Amino acid sequence: MNVVETIRQKVIHLPPKAQEEVLEIIERIEERYQAEDKKETAHPLTLIREMAIDVGVTDLADRHDFYAHGKLED
Repeated sequence: MNVVETIRQKVIHLPPKAQEEVLEIIERIEERYQAEDKKETAHPLTLIREMAIDVGVTDLADRHDFYAHGKLED
């Protein structure tokens, strides 16, 4: 018996509310692994953009010289 069959046998006996909880947990696990796969295959500049947006930087292209070379803007 594989993991999927084992989970199916155990979940089927749970009340509907518990089955929903199991589904939510599985969806979170799926999202986490998809995010990891995306990071492994994403282009490095895409990852930099995502990190910049996470810290509030949204103008990388407009202020390239400032961010890339530390030059003061005119």
